[in-house]
Amino acid sequence: MLPELVWIDRNGAIQFLAKLCVDGHANGCLTRIVTHIHSDHTLHLSRSNTYCRHVLGTPITLDLLDVLGHPIPKNKRVPLEYGRATSLDNYVIKFEYADHIPGSAQVAVEYDGVVLAYTSDFRNPGTKTKIIEQPHVLVIDATYGNPRHVRESEDVIWGKFVELLKKLLIQGSVALYAYYGKAQDAMVKLRDWGIDAPFLLTSSQWRIYKVLERYGYRVEDAFLLGSRDAEEIKRSKWYLEVHHASGISSYSSDADSHIILTGRFLKSIIRVNSSNIWVVGISGHADFNELVYYVDLSRPDLLVVDGYRSGHANAFASYVREHLGVESVVLPNTIG
Repeated sequence: MLPELVWIDRNGAIQFLAKLCVDGHANGCLTRIVTHIHSDHTLHLSRSNTYCRHVLGTPITLDLLDVLGHPIPKNKRVPLEYGRATSLDNYVIKFEYADHIPGSAQVAVEYDGVVLAYTSDFRNPGTKTKIIEQPHVLVIDATYGNPRHVRESEDVIWGKFVELLKKLLIQGSVALYAYYGKAQDAMVKLRDWGIDAPFLLTSSQWRIYKVLERYGYRVEDAFLLGSRDAEEIKRSKWYLEVHHASGISSYSSDADSHIILTGRFLKSIIRVNSSNIWVVGISGHADFNELVYYVDLSRPDLLVVDGYRSGHANAFASYVREHLGVESVVLPNTIG
């Protein structure tokens, strides 16, 4: 019965009712959903563009895919706003907000009275991320499914990050390294926290920023690195460069200090070998307590823990069975 309702294959495709694929592609899928732009959720998108009738995402996600070189064919592109439902191939599909990166969505699918849901990546359940209540089957991301993965509050983490950044900006320029979406989200929050140094963005981060600017993610004093304005600002030695995380290995920036914004679980800010390189854990994923909170309020008939994208899926499924009394399985079950 379970494979007919929900399945996660070895390539990371989450299949609902065999014909609807989320964040991956499998043979026979007629509809593809992309919950957000990170690479482990855009798996085999070119196959879906070829073989699926429809490709769904939030308007932000679909526009970001365009500038990232993964355009969805116009005749297959289906933008869906949060909280609105659409009917495709006898399924009713609805997106709910997920606090992760701009455009991220949870998915709820209803078919013949059965409700199937997928959280995708999220944090802050019950406040920013809506909890999908009482689905028949809930698929959950459990990146931090280990009981030891409990972090400080987001405000405490950001307070420490901002304190470090202010000290480094007194000494000179700072380069930030982050994945698409996370970088632009951090820019907005840094302005909210009183950091007013100009942002100088690499060309790829600039393209992402210009898309998000149309959706309200606008910050003052953001410039394209290499532009005339940016070159003038660089003379002051008081600015923040914004690079993609892939630039970490080369540290090609000539900034005085470097900060890596990682989604990995960290309990403190790390300085690398007494150098001018720092690592700050600004995660877009729920920690262990938030995962438990989501499941406890959601109360699905069956919890499926995504084992493709988490190394702690089995530990979390066991905890939920023992402490919450919710039946839980890990898929694909060949991955620990």
